[in-house]
Amino acid sequence: MSRAVTRVVGLLALALTLAACGAKPPPPVDRSGLPAPKADPGWAPPAVETWTLANGMEVWFLRQAQAPLLSLQIIFPGGASADPQGKAGLTSLVADMLDEGAAGRTSLQISEDLQRLATDYGASAATDGLVVSMDLLADKLSESLAILKNILRSPDFPAEEFERRKAQRIAAALADEAEPGTAASLTLRRALFGEGYGGMSPGGIRDTLQGLTLADVKAQYAAVVQPAGARIVVVGDADRDAVQQALQATFGDWQGQPSAPLAVVAGAQPPAAIHLVNFPGSTQSVVQVARRIPGTIAADDQLATDVFNWTIGGAFTSRLNLNLREDKGYTYGARSGFNRWRQAGFFSLGARVKADTTRASIDEIQKELADVTGARPVTDQERGEAVGGMLLGFPGDFERMASVAGQLTALVLDGHPSDYLQHWPARMAAVTTADANAMAKKYAHGDFVIVVVGDKAALLPTLESLGLPVIEHDGQGNLLPAAPPTAPPAEPPVQQAAR
Repeated sequence: MSRAVTRVVGLLALALTLAACGAKPPPPVDRSGLPAPKADPGWAPPAVETWTLANGMEVWFLRQAQAPLLSLQIIFPGGASADPQGKAGLTSLVADMLDEGAAGRTSLQISEDLQRLATDYGASAATDGLVVSMDLLADKLSESLAILKNILRSPDFPAEEFERRKAQRIAAALADEAEPGTAASLTLRRALFGEGYGGMSPGGIRDTLQGLTLADVKAQYAAVVQPAGARIVVVGDADRDAVQQALQATFGDWQGQPSAPLAVVAGAQPPAAIHLVNFPGSTQSVVQVARRIPGTIAADDQLATDVFNWTIGGAFTSRLNLNLREDKGYTYGARSGFNRWRQAGFFSLGARVKADTTRASIDEIQKELADVTGARPVTDQERGEAVGGMLLGFPGDFERMASVAGQLTALVLDGHPSDYLQHWPARMAAVTTADANAMAKKYAHGDFVIVVVGDKAALLPTLESLGLPVIEHDGQGNLLPAAPPTAPPAEPPVQQAAR
């Protein structure tokens, strides 16, 4: 008997059974269209409890009791913005070195200690902070914190481990230079921010990593990994008093002030130009169109920009993606985004496109920017889809403790208060169509820099017709020296008549 016949027989048997029991069969499912989304559940996360340790370290605690686990993160201010000039990637290397030996325990011994407790450890540097994290069993908090205390307060920085990790990072940076997407990201930062705040990737580039020394790492550790100004985020199934006592016992007597000066935003919005990275023979191009925007500490329009961004390029059904992917077939996907750090940020639109559609893709991006501020402003329907989509997806961000801890850590890095997420749903629901269109008029015009990574020989003639300066970079984002002007051919000497 075929599967189809079996299914029909089964449905008939179910219907007969329901009829015999006096129950009505379920109504037929309407498959003529897409199902409508449910209404906003009106959900908001519980309040974050806060307190301060004896040494001034602030703690953010959120109780989640669905599993006997804890996620803990410590955020030290500064991060990559504390890297000295010409030493991008130094704070990131410090984070990497913390568990490579501490309090006389080797990196392998520390790893074994963590494994016995089923504790995961990690550390990384963001633009505005160095973040150390632990995911652990709730009943192993004190034992895990004992290991973390040694890692943070007594790192050994073995010379052989430094040389190994530095070499690995240089090799990874070299490999990244061969990836067009990474080259585009590095070049975009340099094009927008130069050598100032935000101009370099937190991980650094090959040129800056090669010059780092062990003495640099030790000095940067002392200047950044200090308790003053640091915050501790704890999410999970534990009693507040137990968490407070364990943290106080581990860090309450730790003293020290960070001393690393922070980078400042260099210059003003750069003029419109094309920044080109040559990947000879590439059959695809990476295109990014971007401009500077204010950072989180100066911006009060972040939710309205989220709604505007959803419409123009932040969702699969956005205008940009439907244009470049669905209508034109230039790319598998096009996106936009508002990327903000504390002091500055950028609004970008881009895609990885077929090489022969590079110029056409730039034209379409510029057209979408012009349309949203003119003939095609954000509509009420688009605003409703954006707000509804973000509100319906919001509860899903709180399914895992590590995800919740990560969101709270992002609030710390951005300078938001601990109750920001509690009020987020109501504030998002209050964003109007007029608010979204105000963001379009504010950010969708002006001087945009255009970053193109692709085959220079094939692309340059079409790019030059945009009438903008073309500035060349290498795969690390470094400026290449301008080619000297071609001298006109010398005129042949005038032949004198024979006398």
